[in-house]
Order: sequence, then structure tokens, then C-alpha cells
Amino acid sequence: MKNNKIRRQPTFGESIFSFLIMFFFVFVGYMILGLRIELMMIAAAAGAGILAWRIGYTWTDMESAITQRLISATPAILIIWVIGIVIATFIFSGSIPMLIFYGIQIVHSEYLLISAFLLCLLFSIVTGTSWGSVGTVGVAFMSISEGLGVPLHITAGAVISGAIFGDKMSPLSETTNLAAATAGANLYEHIKSMTWTTVPAGIITFIVFLFVGNVVGTSNEGSSVSSIQMLDGLDNIFTWSPLLLIPFIVILIGAIMKKPPVPTMLLGSLTAIILGVASQGFSLQSATTAAFSGFDVTMIPNINTETLSEGVLTLVNRGGIMSMVTVVIIIYCGYAYTAIISKAGFLETALNPLYNRVRKRGPLMITTLFTEFVILFLSGTSYTVAIMIPEMFKKAFLKAGMPAKTLSRSIEDVGTMLAPFIPWGTSGAFYISTLGVTPFGSGGYAVWTIMAYVTPIIAIILAFTGIGLYKMSQEESKRALQNYRATNSVMTKSTNTVNQA
Repeated sequence: MKNNKIRRQPTFGESIFSFLIMFFFVFVGYMILGLRIELMMIAAAAGAGILAWRIGYTWTDMESAITQRLISATPAILIIWVIGIVIATFIFSGSIPMLIFYGIQIVHSEYLLISAFLLCLLFSIVTGTSWGSVGTVGVAFMSISEGLGVPLHITAGAVISGAIFGDKMSPLSETTNLAAATAGANLYEHIKSMTWTTVPAGIITFIVFLFVGNVVGTSNEGSSVSSIQMLDGLDNIFTWSPLLLIPFIVILIGAIMKKPPVPTMLLGSLTAIILGVASQGFSLQSATTAAFSGFDVTMIPNINTETLSEGVLTLVNRGGIMSMVTVVIIIYCGYAYTAIISKAGFLETALNPLYNRVRKRGPLMITTLFTEFVILFLSGTSYTVAIMIPEMFKKAFLKAGMPAKTLSRSIEDVGTMLAPFIPWGTSGAFYISTLGVTPFGSGGYAVWTIMAYVTPIIAIILAFTGIGLYKMSQEESKRALQNYRATNSVMTKSTNTVNQA
């Protein structure tokens, strides 16, 4: 049925109000009342939908726009599902537990902080998840730190710094894939672009922890009781073998050869399942259960879970497709809101003054980074940042001659890096509960999470100097803008075709 409703351009006030709706529901509903962020984003989408209906858009228009946005996010969503499988199956095989088991034993007390930083970095790169890194090797380092008398908040800063570094630079990370996908950048070009901000910040972090590790004067009294319990528990559950490194090698080879992430990760998971059945004696049925709902020690034959410490259970009971459900729901809810405000023209109308005033790369980058922080502060999740920022700033970046990989990099310079500082957010809440340390105060980890706040500072410096921005020529910028307009035109025509059907 043809839509005869007359549409009009939104006013500047209506456009700003569409933003305030989201800020209201997230700030009041989520931050103050403690309501679910997913439902608050749906409420914001409903509010934006009412405004869009008021200026002439039908539900069919909005539904089609949401569908198109979700189609564009499908590659990243597929990777997110597979990451859940990877985590569970790599625990099932004993691959991740083996790295933890031997990693704990080789830590030298004098280099505890730098070891925590580097090993968490390595774990995050290999597994693609900062949460998995913190929840496994990070927990172990916190236990060792407690036994050696090293301040826990400093160790927590080292653990989180390494975890978010590796998460940001891993081709397996859902945030890395999402940022690249929403900005329209190639995954490996996106990672290459991030080296300009992440590597210098990592070097600074390394130097600080190398110095502080000697100053705090760690003793050499051996591992804490809790870490010994972890080692004993892991040793009782799993059988160790160099063959357990094969799943990691499969994924690393795939990343180096720039193979598609999803088939590469599934191949690594298949290898892990075979190893789990062959070397650990687990059943194939347990493998499928783990891949779906996560690994659980109850899958182990003749195991008395009461003999295992809480630390061991925290280390191994995780992963699976179902562990990624919340992430995907947040993406769907966020896309519903951004699709509506983009389709109805609220974004363009509200940002026109910004386009007219912010043309240079430095001010544009600062404006983008500040906007990312506001969205992160209000929503508490980097996924919302990755969803909204490309909609808001991609056109401005192209006009300023900065390619998509520069925009995708900026998303992670704030969205991934500063997420640990938001206590009511998903990452902040996870780190607080897992490590037992709050971000702020005299015993807070924020000051020592050096990687997090140095990265956006470097991003701003690079924006003003022009270093590492991959500036496009006028011709390249013109073509990119034409492709951007053509893509939006195709989406609009698709929507109109649905309306006329």
C-alpha cells in the first residue's frame, strides 16, 4: 500500500529533542533507577519513533530503516556469536587453562606488574576478549599480588591495561570487529590504523609498570595460597600437552594470512573440540553443550566440585553462544534508535551546524572523542558508541579528508579504552566484581589503568599534528563522499520500494 502521508524536514529543536530522549532514558532510567540498558534504548527508540511519525514517517519506513542497519551489522554479529564458541571450546580443550597454569608459575616477583600487563595483553590478543583475559589470568595475578604484598589497585590497573590493549588489537574481538563494520573500514586496515595510538600508549604503560614494579619492592616469598589452589585445581581437571597450543596457532595463522575471521575461528574451535575429546577425555556431547551454554566443571566425569576453589570455578566456567546474547541485544536496541533518527533526518539536521563550524581535522577529532565519551558515560557500553558515532560523524570525517579507518580508530580510542572507568557500565561492573577493586578513590585502579587515558590523549595529539591520519586527497575524499551518498540513496530507495509494495 502506498504511503500518502506528507513528510517534512525536522526542525533543529525536534532533532535535539530526539537526542535528549535517549539521554533521558539512559541517564534517569539506567544510571539513577538501575533499569536495564537494553529496555532504555528501546524506550529511546520508541520516543524517536513518535517524533519521526509526527513529521510524516510511517512504521513501515522506520522498520525498513532498522532492517537495513541490522543487515550492515550482520558480519560483526556473526563474529560475536563465534567468539562465545571459541572461549568455551578453548577451555574445553584445556588450551586456555594451560596458558594460565604455566603463566602463573613463570612470573618473577620483581616483574609482577609488567608480567601482568604483558600476559593479559597476550591473552586478550589470542582470545579476543578483555573480559576473558581479566576473568582468567587477571584473577590469578590478583591472587599472586595479594600474597606478595603488592597493592591490589596497582595490579588491577596493570591487568586491565594489558587486557584492553590486547582486546583492541585482536582480530577476534567483538568491539574491534563492530567498530570496523559500523565505520565501513576493513578489519585489518582498522587494526593497522590503531597502532598509531595504541602502540605508543602501550610503550608508555610498559615503562611506567617496569619502574613502579621495582619501587613497590615486591618480596620473593612464592605464590599465595589461593594461586597454589588454582594450580592444583587446574592440574586435577586437565591434562597438559604442547598439542593444546594448536587451536591458538590455527587462529594466529588465519589472522596473519588475513583469512575471514568466522571460518578461521570455527576451525580453531573444531580443533579445540577434537583435542578436548582426545586428550582430556570429555564427551562430544559436553563439547556441544559447552559451545552453546559455556564450559562447566560438572561436565568432567567423577569430579568433586566442592574440592575446587572459587578461583578455579571462575577461571573455567565461562563462554558459549549464550554468553554473547546481551551484547547482540544491545546492538539490536541501539540500531533501532540510530536507524530511526538517521532515517527521519534528525541526525543530519542536528549536526549541520557542527559540519559548518568544525571542518579541520583537530577540532573534528576532539568533538568526536568528546561525543563518544558522553555516549559512553550515559550508556555504559562501548557497543552504543560503535553504533552511534559512525552515523553521526562519518560524513564529516570524509569531508575533512579522513578515511573510515581513522573514524573506526577513534571509536576504540574512547569506547574500548575508557569503558573500565564507568562503574555502572558493563565493563566497569565486570572489572569491579571480578578483581574486587573500585575504579576511583585512594585505592582505585583508574589512575593505574594508564593505557586507558593515555590513548585518547595521543589521538588528540595526532589529530593536530596530522601524523597517522591517512589523509585522503581531494579526489579520494570526493569519491568517498559519492560512495557514501550512493549507499544512503540505495537504502532510501529500498525503503521506498517496501512502502509502495
